[in-house]
Amino acid sequence: MSLALIASSVSCSDILDKGPLDSFTENDVWSSPDMVQAFLYPPLNYATGRLIYEDKWTDNDIIQDDGTASSINREQIDRYHDAGWNIYGDIRKCNLAIRKLSENTVFSENDRTNLIAQAKMLRAMIYFSSARLFGKVMLVDRVIDPSEDMRFPRTETVKDTYDFIIRDLQEAAPDLPVSAETGMLTQGAAYALLAEVALHGAAYIEEGQDEYYEIAKTASETLFALGQYSLDTDYEALFNDYDHAMSSPEIILAQWKHENNTTFSGTWMQYLVPNMSNAKMQAFAHPQLNDNFEGWPAMFPSVDLVNDYEVIDEDGTAKDWDETSYYQDYLANGGYVSDAIYKNRDSRFYATVVHDSTMYFNSLITLRDRGNMHWNSITNGGWGPSLSGYLWRKGVYTKQILYHSYPTNYHYILLRLGRSYLNYAEVMLRLGDVQTAIEYINKTRTEHGGLPELSAGMSLEDAWKAYKRERRVELVHEGDRYWCLLRWGKADGKAVVDELTKVHQSISISEDGKSFEFVAIPYQEAFNERVFTSKRYLFPVPENERINNPSLDQNEGW
Repeated sequence: MSLALIASSVSCSDILDKGPLDSFTENDVWSSPDMVQAFLYPPLNYATGRLIYEDKWTDNDIIQDDGTASSINREQIDRYHDAGWNIYGDIRKCNLAIRKLSENTVFSENDRTNLIAQAKMLRAMIYFSSARLFGKVMLVDRVIDPSEDMRFPRTETVKDTYDFIIRDLQEAAPDLPVSAETGMLTQGAAYALLAEVALHGAAYIEEGQDEYYEIAKTASETLFALGQYSLDTDYEALFNDYDHAMSSPEIILAQWKHENNTTFSGTWMQYLVPNMSNAKMQAFAHPQLNDNFEGWPAMFPSVDLVNDYEVIDEDGTAKDWDETSYYQDYLANGGYVSDAIYKNRDSRFYATVVHDSTMYFNSLITLRDRGNMHWNSITNGGWGPSLSGYLWRKGVYTKQILYHSYPTNYHYILLRLGRSYLNYAEVMLRLGDVQTAIEYINKTRTEHGGLPELSAGMSLEDAWKAYKRERRVELVHEGDRYWCLLRWGKADGKAVVDELTKVHQSISISEDGKSFEFVAIPYQEAFNERVFTSKRYLFPVPENERINNPSLDQNEGW
């Protein structure tokens, strides 16, 4: 088993820890580089876990059975809501490793500097996850004595927080290995994260935006110059095939879960797959399923997301689905909905979304009226099949039967080259270099999407529109969309992020497959309402934390 898979099996604690070394003794931990590496496994698992997000807070998902996400989306949380404030148990482990290794005179210089770099990068990852949520954080950059008062204030400015994170990454990057075992930290991971930290931070800091964009630009270019990564030619397998992903040339950093300690209920798959079987279907529903679907569905692709996947028309140009010759012919002469709106879509659409009359696992899935996955085709009400008229394919291993207690491998991709290309494109747009931005948008657009290249002569305004669309379809369900929408809104001074106020609908296709309409979401329309005001750019500092620590100030609006 690789180091990364061992790391995923180690649990971690998220308490304000000022104690010694948990289950490790001083002599055990600092006696060898291998023991220090083992000591850093829980912070690694914790840090990667903090960066994993679904899209339930965005316009990509129609959600079901998640009251927390619905409360956030409708702004029904208050200042007592805790989005994940207490990170300090694992921060302490990082600080302790940095101090002990800095004092170490026994390890080789290579081992010592590599382990310090890992600890600094882990600390940066954890603080970045908090900075995205809260802006300013309570920075602890040293080991706190058990007798010392932990009631520290947050940083004076948001920039102070991001400056600290950036400095950790800049110091860590050159001391990390260029290549390492799957799942471990590398120079590439540090530079990829540094670019994203600087890009996101630029939208929130009080001053110094241009400096941050230059940091993101340089980090991206350094990453590319390493020559360690290339775009994966199989976009679907990148997310849906564990063995393929393990050797993918595109993945820079992922969290890997091994079947020895992982079941389906411990992965996203449990919540992406529907719950339906022939025994649960109405007598009129058809065709019969070849699988028993035993998921606990919590989210479905939104119609709004699906509409962003372009179509290659007969003339070879990419268009919106309702502007193509296929759709115009359908309006004039009728025909099947599938030919009118699903034909020749962006290749990533078929790798990401299950639509009407497609294979899923071993079954032909029909999402039309009286189909085997239509919301009215289940005997016990609306829970089980799709609420939007679509199901998720991305992130689901369809080669094996899903049952909550069955063991499974699984992986969550955190950083990959396609994401870094798009980060670089965004930086170039901020710096006014449209031609270079288009060059990097086209890399994922053509390789993964199979779409024709965008013109290098696009205006800045059109390039931004194309970029935002490309990022959405390329990185859907990769923990990216929510932070992008906030970053863009914040950088552009918007009081309201329109995408987070969407009124969502479902697609309803007739039984014969020849007509369709967009309808209100069945059963959970109110649950999927979206509200956004400017206070949502940051979460509240939990009021209970402020009661315990009067030094903590509150974010605006809470």
